This record gives sequence, C-alpha cells and structure tokens, in this order.
Amino acid sequence: MPGLSDYQFQAPGAGPGGSGGGSRWPRGALIIGIVAVVAAGGYVLYRRGGISPAPTQPAAAATAPAPERPLAEGAERYDLPPLEDSDEFVRQRLRPLSSHPLFVAWLRTNGLVRNFVVVVENTARGLTPSKHLRVLKPAGTFRVVKRGNQVLIDPRNYDRFSRIADLAASIDPGAAAKIYGGFKPLLQTAYDELGNQEPIDRAMERAIVGLLQAPVVDGDVRVQMGGEGIGYQFSDAKLEALTGAQKQLVRMGPRNMRVIQDRLRLFGLALGIPAQRLSRF
Repeated sequence: MPGLSDYQFQAPGAGPGGSGGGSRWPRGALIIGIVAVVAAGGYVLYRRGGISPAPTQPAAAATAPAPERPLAEGAERYDLPPLEDSDEFVRQRLRPLSSHPLFVAWLRTNGLVRNFVVVVENTARGLTPSKHLRVLKPAGTFRVVKRGNQVLIDPRNYDRFSRIADLAASIDPGAAAKIYGGFKPLLQTAYDELGNQEPIDRAMERAIVGLLQAPVVDGDVRVQMGGEGIGYQFSDAKLEALTGAQKQLVRMGPRNMRVIQDRLRLFGLALGIPAQRLSRF
C-alpha cells in the first residue's frame, strides 16, 4: 500500500506525462479535501493529455432539478472572513473532520475555497478540472493486460486509488454538510467569480447526481486504442459516452467507486437533496 510520499500535490500540467505497461491512457490525479472528497464528488480527477472529456454530459446529470430549498438549510453559521483571507479559517474548521494523512496534506494547500468551487463547477458540467487546482496524484502508472485479442484494464490500477476511497470513508457526511452550509457565502462568492449566475447549490446537486449515475463495472473492463494522440478508450460505447468525470470514476475500480458513491449519497441526503434524485435508477 502506498504511503503519503506516493501522492504528490502539484500544479496541473507540471512535470512530464507518462503511462505504464506501454499504454497511452492518461494518468489521473485527484482533488482531495473534505469538500472535494465528499461534497464535490469525493474526488475529481485531472488528466494530462490523453482522452478528452466527453463533449456532452448525460441528460440526467445536465437536467438534475434545482433544489426547492437551499441545501444544508439550518446549518451552523460562521462569522466568515473575506474570501481572500479565508484559508486559515477554513483549515481550523475542517481539521476535526479527518486525521487521514492525505486530508492533512490537502489542508496545507492554498486557495481551498476557490479550489473546491472549481471542482464543483467542473464536475457539475461533467468535466475534470485542469486549471487553477492543486491535484493529488496517485503513484504508479496506468497498466493494461492482454487476454487473447482483448486489452483490459489491469485490476492492479485500482489499488492506486484505495487510499483516496479510504479518505472519503473517514469523513462524516453529516458534519461535512453542516460545514458546507456554514461556508456557503464564501463558496457563493467564489462561484460568482467564475461568471455563474445561479446558486452554488444547483451546481452542487448536479455534481453529486452526475457522479452517482456513473455505473459500477465489476469484472473485466475492455479498452482499445483510439485515434492518433487519443490513447486508450473504453471499448464499451456506453462507458465511452460517459462524461470525463464519470469515466475517471469508473477507472478507480468497483470497490473504490462504491465507497465514494456511498459517501456521496449520504452527503446528498444530509444536505437535503431528495432521496429519489440520489438514486442511480
């Protein structure tokens, strides 16, 4: 099992790209923190090169109904600092949520609120964030195995993401929902900076619903080489038609997906999203 030193925070695009097992499947990295792990989908991955995110998002994710009532209504309210000076305040409120070493490392980064909001905004659109975010990159490289004429994702890839799923599992969704409600004015300010003209609650719900709709794939996952410069893509047309965020979640493996989606569902319920909207079916 990898240690904390196997995960590296770095600016997106920094350092050389790479892949393992002779593949050109892009290497992913995860945005992690309480709001990124639980509130914004437990994870969102940034990919350097490789397959571009799907140009469109599934209709269900795009048309998730807006909340009738504000999310986390009635949550504790804080005497919030200005957005520019909010990092230390945010760190102090988030520290009790988890002692997981990856979470502690994420808290040391800067621009926590803005990073989180970009995660939410991109995930709500079905995209993986590629700019303005610090990323948590699992060690190792993407690998494939061949079985006859089939090319499959090597299941050992999934182990690279196990600690990220464990981090998601360490966070209390109810406590996270209360903090989301308390931080909402800061989050809304950062969301408005991006040019959005809607409550951040709507983006939050779209992000959660979209990730919950990603299918858990047990067993072999077939891939194939795409066009020039594309790298590996899913052989299953339904998987390849998923959004970029959903596809990267599938690549984390079924065990990790179930852990993260379970936490997302509980978090959504704690926020006040109706249960029927949080069902995959």
